[in-house]
Amino acid sequence: MPMRILQYGLILVPAVLYLLMLPLDQEDLYTLYIIIALGLAVCKDFARSRAWYVLLILAEMLWSCWLIAVYGPFMLFLSLSILYVYMYRLEGTSRWLMLGAQLVATNIALHWQYVPPQELLPWFASVPTEPKIPFLEETAGRMVGNLILVLTAALSWQGSRMASSRGQLEQVYDELRSKHYELQDARAQLLLFTKQLEGVAQEEERTRISRQLHDDIGHRLIRTKMMSEAALLTLPLGTEQGTEMVRQIRDQLAASMDDMRATLHKLRSSSYVSEAYALDLLLEEVGRETGVKTSYEVRGSSRELYPSMQIVLYKNAKEALTNALRHGNASTITVEVEFGEREVCMSVSNDGVIKAKQSTRAQPEEAQSNRSTAADSGPSGMGHEGMRLRTESIGGRLEIRQAYPYTVTTRLPMMKKADLI
Repeated sequence: MPMRILQYGLILVPAVLYLLMLPLDQEDLYTLYIIIALGLAVCKDFARSRAWYVLLILAEMLWSCWLIAVYGPFMLFLSLSILYVYMYRLEGTSRWLMLGAQLVATNIALHWQYVPPQELLPWFASVPTEPKIPFLEETAGRMVGNLILVLTAALSWQGSRMASSRGQLEQVYDELRSKHYELQDARAQLLLFTKQLEGVAQEEERTRISRQLHDDIGHRLIRTKMMSEAALLTLPLGTEQGTEMVRQIRDQLAASMDDMRATLHKLRSSSYVSEAYALDLLLEEVGRETGVKTSYEVRGSSRELYPSMQIVLYKNAKEALTNALRHGNASTITVEVEFGEREVCMSVSNDGVIKAKQSTRAQPEEAQSNRSTAADSGPSGMGHEGMRLRTESIGGRLEIRQAYPYTVTTRLPMMKKADLI
């Protein structure tokens, strides 16, 4: 739509302006010429084949040059309309061949305007012309006309390149958007398939557990019931035989309890991993065994961690607690776990370093140097190296702050489920 508005505007606006300067007796013929130019422009837009399209462009170009020859250089603005169109619509060398043809035809038309040929004088009778025009004026008019055509062609060519680049960008954007929708559909299908797999796995696990309960524990309980009924009848008659049957019943019940416990362990496998590497239980155990005051705090919205992360945090906390008790003589130990958007941070701090330094003020210098050496070399030896390697193995990092309170910080990256899919 903007191209057609500019195309028809370059025909109508100069035509109307020039119409205001014409005498009344020449307006009817001039209006007919402008209507013919508009008709050629409209017919060109409805051409279905490329050959007809090119022929109509040539016809409109020659007609605009005829108007230049009849009415003067002001009609050059009408020829800019067809130049603008073929610079946008044609591609490759076709546009430049058209430009060359238009330059040649326009120069001939300008020459006829200034020096009309004798055989065409009747066609120019309706327009007043000056028979003698200086050569310099003709040259200047032709130079200005060619300059306008070349500048308009350059601007139109640059605009066509920008339009083509914009079209390519829009095409790439549409392709990316379609790929994005495809990825969204694939992600939704993967999530659905994952849920289906989880449902099938859970159903299989339930079937296996129910079969195990029925085949092993159920049969053993039925046998135990039958043995109990037999023991009730045997005890009044034979004490030893009845006692032996009671022992067998006890063993059968113990075996059933073991099978039941194993089944529950399988049902709660994930929770057992969390309980086995629970930091609060570790601190509670350390405080109960050593009498050290412990503190445990969780910040942020806690989320479920992978077993590898739980193990690393647990072992690093255990190593830091051991170092605080063995090398720092700590009386207070604090463990803080902070859940962020992209990482989980565990800090284990204690007050042992300062207390050790304060207790060494009243001792000889040699004893102080020996103790400081032992306190500094212990934590930074194999224990810290093991924590560092363990943390870096899953992409985390270990930070140690020597200042009070002595703090060992473990930072582990967290990935969201949406990032993994």
